[in-house]
Amino acid sequence: MEILANCIRSNILIALFLSIGIGFLIGNIKFGKFQLGGIAGSLIIAVIVGQLGFNIPGVLKTAFFALFIYAVGYEGGPKFFGALNNKSSIKFVFSAIFMTVTGLICVLISAYVFHLDRGLASGLAAGGLTQSAIIGTAGSAISNLGLNPALTKQLETNVAVGYSVTYIFGSLGPILMCGTIFPLIMKWNLRKSAIDLETSEAKGIVLEENQTLALEKVTSRIYEITSSSKYLGKTAKELEMDFHEKIFFVDLLQNNEKIKVENFDNYVFKENDWVVIGGKIRSLIQLPSVLGEEVFDTNNILNTIEYRKSIIFNKKDLNNKTADEIKALLPPATTLGFVISQVFRKGEELPLSPNFKFLMNDEIILIGRNENITRSFKLLGESTPNKNVINYITFSVGIILGILIGHISIPFGSVPVSLGTGGGCLFSGLIFGWWRSKNPKIGGIDHGTTNFLKVFGLVVFVAIVGLNAGKSAIVTVEKYGMTLFWLGVFVTLVPQIVTFLFDYFILKIKDPIKSVAIIAGGRSSNPAFSEVLRKAQNSTPVLPFTISYAVANIFLTIWGPIIVGLVTKN
Repeated sequence: MEILANCIRSNILIALFLSIGIGFLIGNIKFGKFQLGGIAGSLIIAVIVGQLGFNIPGVLKTAFFALFIYAVGYEGGPKFFGALNNKSSIKFVFSAIFMTVTGLICVLISAYVFHLDRGLASGLAAGGLTQSAIIGTAGSAISNLGLNPALTKQLETNVAVGYSVTYIFGSLGPILMCGTIFPLIMKWNLRKSAIDLETSEAKGIVLEENQTLALEKVTSRIYEITSSSKYLGKTAKELEMDFHEKIFFVDLLQNNEKIKVENFDNYVFKENDWVVIGGKIRSLIQLPSVLGEEVFDTNNILNTIEYRKSIIFNKKDLNNKTADEIKALLPPATTLGFVISQVFRKGEELPLSPNFKFLMNDEIILIGRNENITRSFKLLGESTPNKNVINYITFSVGIILGILIGHISIPFGSVPVSLGTGGGCLFSGLIFGWWRSKNPKIGGIDHGTTNFLKVFGLVVFVAIVGLNAGKSAIVTVEKYGMTLFWLGVFVTLVPQIVTFLFDYFILKIKDPIKSVAIIAGGRSSNPAFSEVLRKAQNSTPVLPFTISYAVANIFLTIWGPIIVGLVTKN
């Protein structure tokens, strides 16, 4: 054991990844509806491993937290600024702000009455309000106070301790309140309310769990041209135009062999041709009656390729027009050979309908023949940057800007308060994420990468905090353990109850699903949202949760330096 301890003690990377690995192992274990989670699990294990004694440089911790918080801002920017401009969503914003301010007040009351130092108060906020980012922003603010190194380290340790002690109920409390207690008190049936809400929003179309609108999907099928086919002797162009460009001819077989077609638009259908037709299913299901019999033996045509490309719509003369209006202004041949599969605006997918109007900077997904899609680019817009490639220029500028913003100091009483690197990078991430959604032709960060940065950046950060905490963490737990736990219960429950009453009586948010989803989002509680989704069994809680969650993430993260500035005990 001593050899193993020395090996871990002499290699920071082993200690770091050991903490992360075991932390996620225990964090993934479920106890009923409760799950500790990988972040909290890694912090706890890191504190245990930290008993061996570590002193990891602070710049490493700061770097990983900057990556995490920038990704949070980048992903939430479009939703945050979009909610501010949406009248129907502004109540969700007010509710989330009210929740976070109430949470801050509860933390400050606890710190004042029970004489908590800056570190413990910040940790109480991070755990009781389940916002791990506070660990970073508060830690950054503490390091800027100019205190002696030993005291600074103790305060940073106390942040981690406060978080560890209060996080468990901080995570469990919203699950109970949103999933059980509020509905029980109000005599709400969340499933029935979700069905009613979805029916009103979907005009009678209600999707159950694991269901989807199959007729809106793009797929391909094979048909054999028969002697009775309406299109025997006619061109593919005629077929596609008759079906209003909802289908496209993509491949051909004759006598069980693939045939190369030089010009798909002008190809003339012959008897016994096997043709692969792609498009919207609602159009494809009509083809057997006019084109030919559907063929299900696909062994010889499995390697058919159709192309999926994304373009940025940027033609001012076609702006604010429907697909039919746009087609009327373009040469007929330029609208053949592909279908519009999806449309995204400011990062959100929009439902397509005959009356849907395309706006500048919409991202349009086209599926069909490569040459036809390429030809359309010149008339509709330009190719979208590869989403799997990060624009490291804007990414680097965003991080640098965030660091500079974080160094701006504003006097708060007698204490200079700054956002720190974390708060600054959150702010710059919001701006760059929103800017990218408004200008999709500028390369950004793909969704998979932002998810990786959020999880890995935060878990490395909290693991370093835990490893540095060492034995001083045990001393703090022994001194404040149960007091901190009950203060965590207070900070967890009171903001939810007060906000629920505020939403119901002041904001007049009385729809059951919206009400509990907003509470879960304002508490920055993914576990509570999962419970609400389980009860609803449809997607109606997503919008209110997403908006309130984005707002709460921003405000709760900023509370770190605010708490450090308002709490004066060291």
